[in-house]
Amino acid sequence: MPAADEVTLLALVSACAHLGALDTGRWAHAYYARTRWNTTRNLGTALVNMYMRCGDVESSWSVFRETLDKDVRMWSVMIAGLAVNGLPRDALDLFSEMKNIGIDPDSITMTSVLSACAHAGMVDEGKRFLSCMLVEYRVQPTIEHYGCVVDLLGRAGKLEEALALIKTVPFKADVVLWGALLVACRVHNNVDMGLMAAREILKLDPRHAGACVFLSNAYAADGKWDLVQEVRNSMKEHRIFKPPGSSIVELDGVVYEFLSGDHSHPQSDRIYAMLDEVCKTLRLKGHKPSIKEITFDIDEEDKEVCISQHSEKLALALGLISTRRGAVIRIVKNLRICEDCHSVMKIVSEVYDRFIVVRDRNRFHHFKNGSCSCLDYW
Repeated sequence: MPAADEVTLLALVSACAHLGALDTGRWAHAYYARTRWNTTRNLGTALVNMYMRCGDVESSWSVFRETLDKDVRMWSVMIAGLAVNGLPRDALDLFSEMKNIGIDPDSITMTSVLSACAHAGMVDEGKRFLSCMLVEYRVQPTIEHYGCVVDLLGRAGKLEEALALIKTVPFKADVVLWGALLVACRVHNNVDMGLMAAREILKLDPRHAGACVFLSNAYAADGKWDLVQEVRNSMKEHRIFKPPGSSIVELDGVVYEFLSGDHSHPQSDRIYAMLDEVCKTLRLKGHKPSIKEITFDIDEEDKEVCISQHSEKLALALGLISTRRGAVIRIVKNLRICEDCHSVMKIVSEVYDRFIVVRDRNRFHHFKNGSCSCLDYW
């Protein structure tokens, strides 16, 4: 059987990054180390990205430092990885190191830097980077850079300033800009501005599921169930579907996927028994389920049952019954983690002595000893 070449390993490592399959990614790295002397620039960058997207920051640092022929792309991947893994200040320190050794940033680097500012709530620094980008770094700001700053302002609750920036960007505002504002409006409960952002999105993309769902949820929160039904009927008529929440967890090199309320796993009985145990523990710790994100017209008890069976909780339960105290449980979720699941992960990490790493659609959350790397800012 012929040995795998670099192209094959690049494809494998990229797939592992997408799935969060750390064990398989480590195997690919070890295989290459046994068959080659030095890590090439391309594979080194892919490995840095894979380890970062699996939440293994230490291994990413190791590959980064060992790769001698680093280009701006590898530096950018490392900076971005540190930002989304809850180490934004380390990301900006690395950016300074990159400049000091004479490597000029490119557009992707600046996106990574602005992302780091957004994750850390560094509003003044992010605005300064945007304003001096062209003169100091000779990088022409793009709509992606403006989107990062809209996200930065939105996360910090500066919604009016974010809206003002959207209206003054030297580009036609796109779905990404309005989407960043919409997410911020949802987080900070600014329904009026959120409705405006959702309508702007639907002008640009009438089939945008996120905007439709926001409208539905806003009407539900206001008890306007006739309008909720109208939006949902329109979504069905135009075949607009919100992707269901799903989570995957890798255990002993095998990847398992869960949907909310999933009973397909062979150990389903044990998983739900563990969930019941976790729920009892949470009640003893004074945890009250956060059901405000459940917008169905059902009673509170049913809402609590619904939220208790979120896909990341099922993945967590499988991780708890499959690992020992002190182990790492890695979960990848396709949507943003909800407030209740975030609170549960913090408590479970302390009570059950696990290091829990959750990658959602925006960033990583590293839960340990009852706290999260995001410091509840996400």
